[in-house]
Amino acid sequence: MKLYPVMVNMEGRLAVVVGGGEVAARKVADLLDSGARVKVVSPEINDAITSLRTSGVLELVEREYEYGDLEGAALVFSATNDRSVNELVFMEAEGENIFINAVDDPENCSFYVPSFTRKGDFLFALSTAGSSPAYAARIRRELEKQIPEEIDILLDKLRRAREILKNEDVFSGLDSPQRGEILKKMANSDELLDTLKCCREDQDIIDCLAGVKNSCID
Repeated sequence: MKLYPVMVNMEGRLAVVVGGGEVAARKVADLLDSGARVKVVSPEINDAITSLRTSGVLELVEREYEYGDLEGAALVFSATNDRSVNELVFMEAEGENIFINAVDDPENCSFYVPSFTRKGDFLFALSTAGSSPAYAARIRRELEKQIPEEIDILLDKLRRAREILKNEDVFSGLDSPQRGEILKKMANSDELLDTLKCCREDQDIIDCLAGVKNSCID
């Protein structure tokens, strides 16, 4: 099976989680962290989920799943141990063209959740298309060792560098390919990245970008 990889912006969108145990709690926490609105449907909801009510928009429906519970959802997660429930949730999701993930039940999934690491804007994810989530997690742990320290800080500076290149008058004469060349050279140089990470003010970033511009364009 060949999957099409995407990163979904869930800010303000509704995700429905059917189930109220430990697995559901992890899904709810990740969804709230992404800015989603979350509805949990389960006759029993554990303390880990109820404690998240202050973390974002979280609705708790303490009963068995019923047809219609997925109305308005952008994503659905079925985190129950009952395959018959997973099948019912899958049928509603499929009928409403909503992507659904059923935990440990690939046949009732239309998407799979990769093993991932998040740090600020940095999101690293990989998947085995449901074949072996445990092996995907093992590979992720190995690759995590290659992630630079303070990558979240560095990404903040890189984002600001892009904004400055697009908006500051000193760079107004550059076209899109030239701006891309500057950012590419910066991203591929550990020395330049270290310099950028140490920038405290916008003027420091402007000076850094000007130096790169002079070396690769002028």
